[in-house]
Amino acid sequence: MSKKSVFAYGGPVFTWGSKAFDLMLVSIWWILGSLPIVTIGASAAAIYDAVSRSVVEDRESVTERFWATWKNSLKIGSLHGLSSFLLSALFLLNFGISSKLFHGHVQWLLCALYLVLFLAVMAVCCYLFPLISRYRMPFGWYLKPAVFCTYHYPLQTIAGIALLMAGYYAVYRFPLTVLLVPGFFTWFLNGLVEKKIRSFQGGQE
Repeated sequence: MSKKSVFAYGGPVFTWGSKAFDLMLVSIWWILGSLPIVTIGASAAAIYDAVSRSVVEDRESVTERFWATWKNSLKIGSLHGLSSFLLSALFLLNFGISSKLFHGHVQWLLCALYLVLFLAVMAVCCYLFPLISRYRMPFGWYLKPAVFCTYHYPLQTIAGIALLMAGYYAVYRFPLTVLLVPGFFTWFLNGLVEKKIRSFQGGQE
């Protein structure tokens, strides 16, 4: 492949540069869509669908896909997002309280318990919001396949949690990476869970 073709329109540099730009753009949309904290779940579903259809499959505009899915997922996504946020905050709060109030084996046991519960919520979310982006079902039905996938595909689940923690760490250490991390995290997550969630046909795309 010549140097000219590498940098030409449609070449590898153009293609991957366009994908990187779309991932940055969809990260910005995710931030804006999550600003009212109650809509963070709708934004999580929207960014997954936008990355899946627009970046991975290159089917349509990332902006149009994000906001269309955000609107369609607003009610269900927001309810699940708020529930997940409150549960996560509760477990982390109890983790902090336990680390201050207790000592010895009791402290280790309680801290381990709340940490595991927090990670369990994060693990379920790795499947929950992709399912919300793809299917239309009653509220509680999303949890069944999400929990099933969490425990039935342990390697993908562990990898998803590791990606999530790495993303949190990157944003904590370098705040400006928030303009990149959501999109790139979702891109990698798509490679882990897409085939799994497509196996469920409980709703309509």
